[in-house]
Amino acid sequence: MRDLHIHLGGAVPSSVLWEILCDNGLQTEFKHFDEFHSSLTADPHDIRSLDDFLGRYFGLTERIQSSPAAASMSAYQLVAKAYRRARIEGVELRYNPVKRVREGLHTLEAIILATLQGLERASMHYKVNTGVILSLGRDISLEANWTITEAAIAWRSRGSLHGAFGVVGLDMAGPESGRKEFLEPWLNEIAAMYQKARQAGLGTTYHIGETDLTGPDGIERVLDRVQPDRIGHGIQLRTAEGAQLDRLLGILKERRILLELCPTVNMVTHSIESLDELVDLVIMLDEQDIPFCLNTDAPYLLHTNLQKEYDIMAEKLGSRAALLDQCHEHAKAYSFMKTGWKTPTKGTPLHPFQSNL
Repeated sequence: MRDLHIHLGGAVPSSVLWEILCDNGLQTEFKHFDEFHSSLTADPHDIRSLDDFLGRYFGLTERIQSSPAAASMSAYQLVAKAYRRARIEGVELRYNPVKRVREGLHTLEAIILATLQGLERASMHYKVNTGVILSLGRDISLEANWTITEAAIAWRSRGSLHGAFGVVGLDMAGPESGRKEFLEPWLNEIAAMYQKARQAGLGTTYHIGETDLTGPDGIERVLDRVQPDRIGHGIQLRTAEGAQLDRLLGILKERRILLELCPTVNMVTHSIESLDELVDLVIMLDEQDIPFCLNTDAPYLLHTNLQKEYDIMAEKLGSRAALLDQCHEHAKAYSFMKTGWKTPTKGTPLHPFQSNL
């Protein structure tokens, strides 16, 4: 199994974060581990929305991970725990490096290098293929997003070592409530960043259509202007109707764009009210021959793992659970952890990824 959508800020055990916090003498409101651990357990009954989820948890974890030593340890532990819990074969870790420089105390280069070194150790120890997707942010300046784009391009040349592929892709993440995709100048600038990343050989993915704040219209604008290889979530596709639904399905199918589905987090953030909504989406994607796979998003905040994500969807799909078998082949084919990334074309056999291990 391969996890193509997992955030550093939500995937590190609270015990590891507590050790980092204590060792670095960080000032927080938490005096005891139990209190800290409880604060990093996402309760769907307590969370109001995606914005609430991001603001409540990621600000704290990003602050704790804001040093080279913390970034390296976090990256290593993410892979180690994911392997021990679900025996994953590959993981594409994503994070925003600008949010981890602690207001300029550390350099961007030091944070990125430390993360890559942590992943190189994890790949060597656990024989897991790893890659980094650097995330742009809707909630940071365009200047900062250009800095991340240029860094992703510069660090791509690091190459692979022991199955660790370094920086392999570019992402857009953050609150959808600002509806940035509907601001023409902003979207034009982001599209230029993605074009430059593509030209440098990076894979591209984009969080969109996770909530009704961007909806099918947001998905369509991103597909038209940014043209990513993969879509993070994209679950609002299920609410499209008529001619728009036909257009979206046609684009996704023709361009062979993969949807990265993350069931548990969508429930916790109330982006969906029932997993039955994702069941309907999975059936539609299968019928339309549109690639998709399951992922964890923020496994330690949500107390999940990749095997569990497949298990809960298989249970919901019942007699149609075999539809999920294709996810493993899709995750192999659409992973950016390969030399000369290129979107699989229709009819191309989904060969298993050939590891350097």
